[in-house]
Amino acid sequence: MKFDTDECRGSQSENSQVLSLGLRFFILTFKLQNCIVSVIMNIIADAQLLRSFDAEQRGVFSKADLQTAFGEPHPAAFVRRVNKLLDQKILRRFCRGWYVGEAFDLATLSQRLAPNSYISFGTVLARNLLIGTSPDRQIVAVKTGRPRRYACESYIIEHVGVTEELLFGFSRINGIRYADAEKALLDTFYFHLRGRRYPFDIYSDISLHMLDQERLRDYLNCYRNPKFVTFVQGILEAR
Repeated sequence: MKFDTDECRGSQSENSQVLSLGLRFFILTFKLQNCIVSVIMNIIADAQLLRSFDAEQRGVFSKADLQTAFGEPHPAAFVRRVNKLLDQKILRRFCRGWYVGEAFDLATLSQRLAPNSYISFGTVLARNLLIGTSPDRQIVAVKTGRPRRYACESYIIEHVGVTEELLFGFSRINGIRYADAEKALLDTFYFHLRGRRYPFDIYSDISLHMLDQERLRDYLNCYRNPKFVTFVQGILEAR
């Protein structure tokens, strides 16, 4: 029996090419799997790093906070790390330059967005049992300057503006500025006259008898708008 030498050589060459391609495919697959595993491990490491700061940060991170936490000197690499956390919904971008974790404190974010602000209105009235419940995913705070509004998914933070002389009547609780109940009431009435409306009736749904009447009068004396003062006095006398 005779064998075609050229045919055998051609067959051996084809087998070698197939083996070579198979080996290359195996190496590429192995490298890709290692790369994917490495990316996943890096995401897990970054997520664990953020969670170690949760108690201190209350789930609120500025861009500068993340840069410090990651210790990443390369801007492009920092952006990639943040984007991977966003893709996995470990972080959410609340507004420009600010991120929140899976669980975060809305009041802390409000305070950090405007350090000189204080939380007021329905949040404080509800905390002091002057009204029923207030939306837990919405905060309205008072500050000087122009008003601002921030929204992310179902969360809303509003910062309304007042003049410097009306920025009083608050205290700090766990690092957050909250209005006194009496100042929260006056803020509510003040912005009612400026067109703001609430999910409660300001004439009947507020338990005015629970307020410190002397403090309320002292605070009211700080307002120079006679129309507003008359409006508040009328509500207090009617009740």
